[in-house]
Amino acid sequence: MKERIVQMISEIKNDPTLLSTLNGESSILHNSGMESLQIVHFILQVEDEFGCEINFDEFDMENLGSIDAFCEYIRRNTFELNQKAQQ
Repeated sequence: MKERIVQMISEIKNDPTLLSTLNGESSILHNSGMESLQIVHFILQVEDEFGCEINFDEFDMENLGSIDAFCEYIRRNTFELNQKAQQ
């Protein structure tokens, strides 16, 4: 998942160097160079890619503090959606 997140950021920024500079500890907010509209586009793309829903009203920006933290958020979010679907 981490590699796909980095790839998505690189594609949005149209910057292939990000593939080698971003890692799990990199801040999506500060190290990716994405602007606010690019971050919104990125989150929408993540929803499509991983089949999750991110509620912008409840989303904590700390989840963008690192790629690892964001991946963990997606895992939790996807798990919760699957649990609701099974009920």
